[in-house]
Amino acid sequence: MRPIPPVAPPSGLIAWFASNPIAANLLMMLILIGGCGSLLVMDKDVFPRFLPHQIDVKAAYPGAGPLEIEESVCIRIEEAIYNLAGVKRLKTEIIEGECNVRVAVLPSYDKNQVMNTIQGRVHALPRLPKGLEKIEVLPANRIGDDGVIWVALHGPADPVTVKRLGDRIQGDLSQIPGVTRAHNYYDLPYEIAIEVSSERLRQFRVSLNEVTETIRRTSMDLPGGVIKNPMGELLLRVRGKAQDPVSVGNLVVRSNPDGSRVLLRDVAMVKDGLEERLSEWHHNGETAQGWEIHAEKDSVEVARRVKAYVTEMNTQLPHGMGLITWWDDSQAYEERIGTLIEDGLTGFVLVCLILTLFLHLRVAVWAGIGILTSIFGAFWLMPVLGISLNMLSLFGFLLAMGVLVDDAIIIGESIYARQQAINSPGSSCPAMEQPFAAKNRRNLAYLQAAISGAREVSLPVIVAVMIVLVAFLPGLFLPGWAGQMMKPICLVMILTLVFSLVEALLILPSHLATPPKPNVSFITLVQARVALNHGLQKFIHGVYRPWLEKALAWRYLTVAIFVVLLMLAASLVAGGYVRLSLQADVTKDSFWVALKLPKDLPYSETRRIAEKVERALLEIRAELDREAMIRDPHVRQSVIVGVETIIAEHEAGFWTELSPLGRKHIVVEDFVREWRKRTGDIGLARIEFLYKEGDLPFDMEFDMGHPDPAILASAVARFKQKLAGYPGVYDVMDSAEPGKPEVRLRVKPEAEHLGIRLEDLAEQMRHAYYGDEVHRLQRGRNEVKVMVRLPRNERESLHGLSSLPIRLPSGAQAPLGSLAEIDLVPGQSMLIRQDRQRILKVQAQIDSRMTDANAIYASLAAEEIPELKRQFPGLDINIGEERQEQEDTVRTLVFLTAIALTLIYALIAVPFQSYVKPLIFLMGAPVAWSGAVWAHWLLNMPLSMESLVGMIAASGVVINDSLVLLDYAQKREDADQPVSSLILEACTARFRPILLAFLTNFVGFLPILLETSEQAQFLVPMTLSLTVGLLAGMTASLILTPVCYVIVGESSLKSRKSAPDTVRQPS
Repeated sequence: MRPIPPVAPPSGLIAWFASNPIAANLLMMLILIGGCGSLLVMDKDVFPRFLPHQIDVKAAYPGAGPLEIEESVCIRIEEAIYNLAGVKRLKTEIIEGECNVRVAVLPSYDKNQVMNTIQGRVHALPRLPKGLEKIEVLPANRIGDDGVIWVALHGPADPVTVKRLGDRIQGDLSQIPGVTRAHNYYDLPYEIAIEVSSERLRQFRVSLNEVTETIRRTSMDLPGGVIKNPMGELLLRVRGKAQDPVSVGNLVVRSNPDGSRVLLRDVAMVKDGLEERLSEWHHNGETAQGWEIHAEKDSVEVARRVKAYVTEMNTQLPHGMGLITWWDDSQAYEERIGTLIEDGLTGFVLVCLILTLFLHLRVAVWAGIGILTSIFGAFWLMPVLGISLNMLSLFGFLLAMGVLVDDAIIIGESIYARQQAINSPGSSCPAMEQPFAAKNRRNLAYLQAAISGAREVSLPVIVAVMIVLVAFLPGLFLPGWAGQMMKPICLVMILTLVFSLVEALLILPSHLATPPKPNVSFITLVQARVALNHGLQKFIHGVYRPWLEKALAWRYLTVAIFVVLLMLAASLVAGGYVRLSLQADVTKDSFWVALKLPKDLPYSETRRIAEKVERALLEIRAELDREAMIRDPHVRQSVIVGVETIIAEHEAGFWTELSPLGRKHIVVEDFVREWRKRTGDIGLARIEFLYKEGDLPFDMEFDMGHPDPAILASAVARFKQKLAGYPGVYDVMDSAEPGKPEVRLRVKPEAEHLGIRLEDLAEQMRHAYYGDEVHRLQRGRNEVKVMVRLPRNERESLHGLSSLPIRLPSGAQAPLGSLAEIDLVPGQSMLIRQDRQRILKVQAQIDSRMTDANAIYASLAAEEIPELKRQFPGLDINIGEERQEQEDTVRTLVFLTAIALTLIYALIAVPFQSYVKPLIFLMGAPVAWSGAVWAHWLLNMPLSMESLVGMIAASGVVINDSLVLLDYAQKREDADQPVSSLILEACTARFRPILLAFLTNFVGFLPILLETSEQAQFLVPMTLSLTVGLLAGMTASLILTPVCYVIVGESSLKSRKSAPDTVRQPS
């Protein structure tokens, strides 16, 4: 027996793990167990929660018009904070009774620190109006953040009864674990209204001021000190606040000399109810209250707890009252999660099937297990990076499904090829070797083959993974909303790819390092694999190779064809034939409708039209429910979960949500079309149906500013005229909507002789019409205002204003009309200011079938806007905030993509020692992008953020395909072999792995691409970009890349022949 020669222990990390399968298995177990543990404790949200880097300064000035609030409050706030460190931009909106200054904070500054500084400046403002109720400084909420679930209370009861029952429910909801806020989204606060009749004031010779002072004097709750005695201490407390309408009515306004008394109930009517506001709130046609439920984390679990509470509470409600949950993000999460898991598992099975058909069964099985290991590795580290399990992170896992297996395929094939060489007839094996020695030698040979096979391709595999990682890095640094949405996707991709590299280099070789056991049960599978690979070889040599030879022969024509396709794709985007949109063009399951009326129409007209819109919706719901019952008599759920209507003075909103049954049978566009049709004529009112992701009531927006309001109005009118002249542009309007007329007083000379000042008149008029808040009392959790004012019927005409009794300094009274001239001037509905200057917004809608917004923006910027600026010096015109954010995002994405491509170039150039050749392999990326653009154009879909993610991912995979060719050609370069022969050999040899990489990606995404459910439609743009981009990129890798390689190679060869004595430089 010949002794086995000693073998030096393998060195290096790959060799150590391959030689120690227990270590490799323990590493895999650690990753799987860590992933399972993290999955159990990980937060589960619908979408990641984030707050914008902005601060809101909100001022409440009830009863004041926008012009008055601007002058006395908003301008003073802006001037106090505009120059603070960290303040980037101010944007102010002023409506009746309130002002909101939104402060954009520079990214490099701490928002909380800036907020504290703003708070100090605002609260130090002197001489603010007496009627200013409060100023709050708060972190801004994300636009569109409406909580994780809504709760609605409704029934046939009056608003006060529903409100009181709702207060108890709101308190319970706030106490549910995980709930950060239960927000009543149209809250009417409690109010005790003391309505004092002018006639009674004159009859009893009492002034409105006497009434208010009486209530103030008798409404006190003061500590009186402490009495100390031997038995202990007693607290003294003086308490005189009237807590209810009866006690308020019994207050003494005046005691006459004859002993008689004038009580408050003699001159006033006391009403204990809700704040006076022209509004109604319905749910399913009944009086309602509603709450948005907010949670900072684990929103899906919080929603489940809320639904459990609602189920329990329904059993305790009075007869006829109902409590429901709707607008439920957790339901959308569960439905989409189910769809994604189903599609993901289908994709995983299809990927494993492709691997089994093309690779050895053992390689295919371990490559499939490698996908699971990579996914669980990402689960393990997601909580550390603050990533929850949400729709976007799941998006990332689906994106990674086909990409993860690429490095395992390359390493597995390399190891398998070396191990097959051991079993070939020409391999050396001693004839008389004993079985034990032969087995050891065979095991050792398989181990050495696994180590050398993994080492041989480790460099291109590491470079390939780094290329894909770099391709996703731009998504981590995008600004604003887009960056927050992209971050979870990119981080998940990076984590899974890192773990796939660890699995492929350290775990997979150890599983392939032992000889396989002979198994005859898979003979059919082996025969199918042999037949499939034989057919593929026939295709390669009979179809692909001849085509490639023709392309190489007509190399410049081939390049020209690809260049033309790229230019046409670029022109589709530049010309507006493919729209750019941050949001995908996807309909939502829950949507809302906005109704707006001119400010000069009465509330009765708003109510009439709003009820008409609501009635049309309820009729459609009844018909759809009847149709559902015919289809399935056992159906007990409506196709529409809820119909909520809020009617304000000059506007109304309607919210509705489709049930799971409705999502199956209702096409949202058809539903909206029928609703609009049944609503019929609504006169001067405007109605907007917002039912798609990112829907806004306008397609174009411009901000126009000028120091002179008159010049600004003229410039806006001129700009609107020019904008309306473009084909396909309609509904051009501006934000200068007329508001309620404002009353202006001018004191008469005779009034001045009586000692009356304009300030006295204004204050008494405000107290009579808006009301004078005499005090506040606490009822449980609620603060109740006590307001003194005239009855509503005395506040409905100018005649009543003229006869308003005004108290003179002498104590006598005189009607307001005898003391002041009363003028009516036009008011403003809303004022908008930006960076301390009043602006007007010009908005328009466009018909995308007739024109493109990008082309109109470009034309306006080149021609119309410069002309307007010449015509109106000092005029500022900027595109709207939405468009600015979109352009900033696209500009940043282009810049970061350029950096990523530069890094990818360096990653290829350094290890392969070439300046020029990496450029050839980067050409696959724009071809992949053009394929995605062509697909979007053919299907009439906009390029959304999801589309761009898919294009970036496709470019990384395509570059890796080309890298396989470069690695093969680099290792077999021979000065005597023609470049065309070398590249033909490389393409023929590497066709199979390139095709396999495409097929694994394609079948991984196929279930999503074919998904028809509404829940998965938001994934279609990304999947389309990936699938078509990979197909176009594979074509570029197999045709364009070899053609360019030959062109560059021949040019390099000619230059070397022309300068034989020069030192050879990297090509």
